[in-house]
Amino acid sequence: MKRSKATAEVDQSIKIGDLSAATVLAFSDHICGTVLIPAEVKRTLIMRLRARGKSKIRATVQVFAAALFLLLESAIPKISFVVIDTEYSGYEPDIEGMLLNLLRKAEPEFGKERLVFRQVGKSSPAHKQAVAVHRGRMEPDRVLKIEDFLAVLNWK
Repeated sequence: MKRSKATAEVDQSIKIGDLSAATVLAFSDHICGTVLIPAEVKRTLIMRLRARGKSKIRATVQVFAAALFLLLESAIPKISFVVIDTEYSGYEPDIEGMLLNLLRKAEPEFGKERLVFRQVGKSSPAHKQAVAVHRGRMEPDRVLKIEDFLAVLNWK
């Protein structure tokens, strides 16, 4: 019997804009995954984007969108719907546009209707995973490096 695609809830522990600590992004449902972004990587990325004229919030949102893609990229074929926690209120259209551009490189037919922003909540398995990785109770599936972001953002 063929299993249907999953709905993935996405949450983060420690915002991208908090440059003093690592950020963890997690998704969970029938499948799950976690990525950790070290504070030093975030600082370097934000600094580079600021040097390119981006405001701090625009830089943060761009890093968040790229991190979402890096979190979801290997599971895209298994995911039918993505629910992203509302982390950056008012910037959802920007995040959605950037993320869709990246997702469509991996899956050209990935539709806008497959993304939704809403509060995920502390009872979500994604929230529990993000917190567990942040607190060191669980290892991340992947630790992101500058090079991961440079490849996604097409920087040289």
